[in-house]
Amino acid sequence: MLYNYLKENYEPGEPIFSGDIVIPGLSEENLRYHLKKLTDDGILYRFEAGIYYLPKLNIFGEKMSITADMVALHKYVMRKGKRIGYYSGYTLANRMGLSTQVPFTEEITSNLAPAPIREVTIKNQKYILRRPVVEITDENVAILQFLDCLKDLEKCAEEEPKVCGRILTGYAREHAITKSSVDRFLVNYPLKIYKAIYETGVEYVSTQ
Repeated sequence: MLYNYLKENYEPGEPIFSGDIVIPGLSEENLRYHLKKLTDDGILYRFEAGIYYLPKLNIFGEKMSITADMVALHKYVMRKGKRIGYYSGYTLANRMGLSTQVPFTEEITSNLAPAPIREVTIKNQKYILRRPVVEITDENVAILQFLDCLKDLEKCAEEEPKVCGRILTGYAREHAITKSSVDRFLVNYPLKIYKAIYETGVEYVSTQ
C-alpha cells in the first residue's frame, strides 16, 4: 500500500517527508514500520530522520543520492508542487546578477519558517530561513523577490545602483511587474526601500 502510494505521488530522487504522507487507515505507527521495512529492503532510501526518497538511476545505472540543497528546495521553496518560498538575501542577489559573491550559507524566505529568522541544518549543511512579509504564492513571488532585492540593495549588491536598476528593470519587465502590483506590498517594507527605488531608477512595466 505504502510503496504504491509513494510511486504514484513522488518521482525518483524527489525528497519524501514522512509528515506529508497521509493514507487512510494507516496509523503513524504503521507508517513508521512500513517506511523502515521498505528502507531495510533497499526499495526506499533514508536521507535523514523523517526524509526519504525513491532512488534515481544515473546514466551508468547507479543509484544517486539526493542532496541537502534538493531537500531545502522541496521543504521550504516548492512543497508538493506548491510555491511556499523563494531564495533571498545574498543568495538572491547572486542569482539575480546583483553580486558575484557566492554565499556560504544559502538564505530562503518561506511560509514554513519557524521564526522571523532561524538557522536550520540539513545533513550538516546550514541554511538561513526567514518569514515573509506576507504569505508567498505563485502570484506574488516575483514581486516579493523584486522588493527584497531593493530592500537588501546596500547590504547584498556589489554593482552600482544604476546597474542594479537596469537588472531589476529587466526582471520587472520579464515578470510583468507593474507599479500598482508593487504598491500593494510596499507598506510591508522599511522606508529605505524608497531610497533604493530612487537611486536605482528602476522602472516597472507600466504605471497601471
